Amino acid sequence: MRKKVGFIYLDELQHIHHFLSPAIELSREPGITVDILTYEDDHLYLQELLQQLGGDKLYIVRLSTFAYRQVLEKLSKRQQPSALYIYKKHLPKLLTYDALVFTDHTAGVVSTARGETAKPKLIYLDHGAGDGAYGYKESHTIFDLVLVAGEKKATRLAREIPDHNFKLKIGGYAKFDVVRAEYQKLNLFANDNPVVLYCPHFSRELSSWYGMGKEILTFFKNHPQYNLIFAPHFNLFNKKGFEKKAVLAEEYFTAANIHIDLGSIRSVNMAYTLNSDIYLGDVSSQVYEFMYRPRPLIFVNAHKVDWQKNENYLMWHAGKVIHNIEELGQALQQLDSWPGDYAEQQQQLFAQTFYRPEDPAGGRIAGIIKEELDT
Repeated sequence: MRKKVGFIYLDELQHIHHFLSPAIELSREPGITVDILTYEDDHLYLQELLQQLGGDKLYIVRLSTFAYRQVLEKLSKRQQPSALYIYKKHLPKLLTYDALVFTDHTAGVVSTARGETAKPKLIYLDHGAGDGAYGYKESHTIFDLVLVAGEKKATRLAREIPDHNFKLKIGGYAKFDVVRAEYQKLNLFANDNPVVLYCPHFSRELSSWYGMGKEILTFFKNHPQYNLIFAPHFNLFNKKGFEKKAVLAEEYFTAANIHIDLGSIRSVNMAYTLNSDIYLGDVSSQVYEFMYRPRPLIFVNAHKVDWQKNENYLMWHAGKVIHNIEELGQALQQLDSWPGDYAEQQQQLFAQTFYRPEDPAGGRIAGIIKEELDT
């Protein structure tokens, strides 16, 4: 009898890269049917990737929401429907799967509906590689299997939730599989000046954007010897309750040395992290993706955090930490000393964060999921 696995995609665009290669590899296994369970949309980018990566055995299953929710979400201008109500409407269908794979922490409704039964198995495929405490939530405990990118996350998660019942396994970072397949060289500026990528987090409690973001944009507007890509975390300008494009002055968009991307495909597929020279940010896990090729890192401590012994800021040990705009200028002028100062720490952190990043993770993760189906 064929096994049926559903990969849940009811979250933002950036989640695609984390589940796609495992879903494709699992769909190639005999006796397993794999669906991508998603909201109603054309999903052009998802379909393009499936065609490029050979995902012809995968099925995209579009799940509608309630009619009254469609009206409310149109009035509130939500960019995509609420996952909660899609789950509620389609619970009977979801419970027919042998396993459901999530890249977010929205499995609670399905877990409650499943009750004490063993079907469907609930699998969490971690979608980030950062250090923040939000990556070690108690909500991990509703899953049967948790898959993480490397030893760093596995060790801390086991320590943070010592009495967990879920199986914890290292699968690698599947996003690298997709990125390698679609990577293209970018030429965004008409010069050879250093390119700085500014990638602030979206959380008000953690992000450098709210305290220093506009100062940083103004700094680069006034220092054309540097090019700037402003590509914040996808959620900063795309999640309900966060920033609007209108907060940005037109002068930033028209500056020849500034490229602004508030949420395109390039902002999530490592196009900018692979095509820039210097990383500028705070706590976004994208900094670990930037480390795929070691380069200078500058971190903005806008909240005056005592970070040196705080493992939520582990990444900051691999770069220069600044507190104001004056220090930003100084840090940029001191980049010649970077390799000797931080290259070794960066390489060590990257190795702890990602298990064998040079190898495809999709097949490894698919194999672990297949083993779980057989238990």
